[in-house]
Amino acid sequence: MAQLVASINRLHQHYPDIISMNYLLNLWRFPILSLLLSSLVFGALPARAETKILASNYGIDRANESLAPTDPRTSTERLNALGDTSAKVPAPNSIAQSVKVSPLLERQILEVIRRNPSVMLEVLQKYALEQQAKEQKAQADALKLARKNTKSLIGNSPTTGASNRQIVMVAFSDFQCPFCATADKSVKQFMAKHKDKVTLVYKYFPLTQIHPEALPAAQAAWAANKQGKFWEFHDALYANQAKLGEAFYLQTATSLKLDLNKFNADRKIAPDAIVEDFRLGRKLGVDGTPTFILNGEVVTGAASLADLEKALAQVTKK
Repeated sequence: MAQLVASINRLHQHYPDIISMNYLLNLWRFPILSLLLSSLVFGALPARAETKILASNYGIDRANESLAPTDPRTSTERLNALGDTSAKVPAPNSIAQSVKVSPLLERQILEVIRRNPSVMLEVLQKYALEQQAKEQKAQADALKLARKNTKSLIGNSPTTGASNRQIVMVAFSDFQCPFCATADKSVKQFMAKHKDKVTLVYKYFPLTQIHPEALPAAQAAWAANKQGKFWEFHDALYANQAKLGEAFYLQTATSLKLDLNKFNADRKIAPDAIVEDFRLGRKLGVDGTPTFILNGEVVTGAASLADLEKALAQVTKK
C-alpha cells in the first residue's frame, strides 16, 4: 500500500502540469474506484499522511495565487464554503454503502489491487489524462468563442477605457492578492496609454482559501459600483491591502460619499454576481490571480507593462 501511495505522489510530482491531485481526488465520485480507493487509502494511510495528500493541491503558484480544487456545488453553497480550505472526502462507510458490489467480488478486486498496485496507478493515470484533456478542450473552446465575441464577456461588470469595446481586456482579480496589486500598477500605465483603444473589464475572482478578506472586499466594491464609484473603491482597496476589513470598507464608503444604507444592503446581495464572475473565470481556464484575457490572449501573474503590450500586439496583428 505504501508503494501505491508513493507512486501516486511521484506521479503528481513528476507530472504536475499533466496530472493534478484535483483529478485524483475527483475519483471518489465514481463507484468502483471509490470502493477501491476507500479500502486501500483509508485502510492503510494514517490521518496525517491523508491530510498531506489533500493539502498538496493548495498554495501559491507561478507569479500569481492559485485556486483550490474545482467545486461542483451550487453557487450559493459554493460561495458559502469558499473560505473552507479542507477538501472533504466522503467517509469510507458512506462510500461502501453507496456501491453495490458483492462481498466476494469486493474481496477479489481488492486482492488483485493489493498484489498489483501498479494496476491502480495505471487506472488513475489514464482517467486523470482523459479528464484533463476534456477540461483543456472545453477551456480552449471557451477562449475561441471569447475571441470571436469579446463583448459577450463584459456583461454587467464595471468597465473603463474605450467605449467602442473592440479590444477588451478582462481582468480576473482578487483585492487581497499582492500580485494583483502589483499588476494593477502596470494596468494603470497600460490603460493611460491605450484608453482610447482598449476597454478594461473587472471580474471578481476572490481566492478565499488563502485570503479571508477577498470576498468581503469584493462585496464592498460591488456595492460601490451600484453607486457609480467602483473604480475609486477599487483603487482604495489595492492601495490599502494591509487595512482591509469592515472598518476600512465603511470608512472608504463614507469618504466617497456613498449612501451607507444602500451600500450595506447591496453588499448582502453581491455574492450571486461574484459567483457568476468566478464561474466564468473557471470556464475560461482561470486558476489563479491575476489573470488577464485580452481578446483571447491570456496573460497570467503579476503582469508587467511589457507583458500587456505584447498581448495587445498579438491581438492587433490578427
